[in-house]
Amino acid sequence: MNEPVAYLSTWRIKDGKFEEYRQFYAALLSAIRHLDRDVLAFYAFANDDGTEITNVHVFPDSPTLDRHMAVIGEQMGLLPGALGSVLEMDQGMKDSGVPFTGKERFLGGFSLADRVKPSAS
Repeated sequence: MNEPVAYLSTWRIKDGKFEEYRQFYAALLSAIRHLDRDVLAFYAFANDDGTEITNVHVFPDSPTLDRHMAVIGEQMGLLPGALGSVLEMDQGMKDSGVPFTGKERFLGGFSLADRVKPSAS
């Protein structure tokens, strides 16, 4: 059984680029909402001065996360496979010196999505 994945990332936004990021994120959010329905949660939060964004993404399992990355790649205009797997992307950031902390040992928990029962067809 695949375990759920919670992915948190924090990014700095260049001065004066917050509104541009907000527009980009709104378009991405719309695409994810319609094209990537298996994502359990997809949130972004900004600090007061709009210079830092923290993303919170929750996936039911690793394959869903990998599909999500493919959708993001398509929406951002990247070539298929340009993002690779999430683990490869994370390793690339680590190797380039980007501060990165991962906690891969799942201890347990629940999602309200677990309580949703499929509708009878």
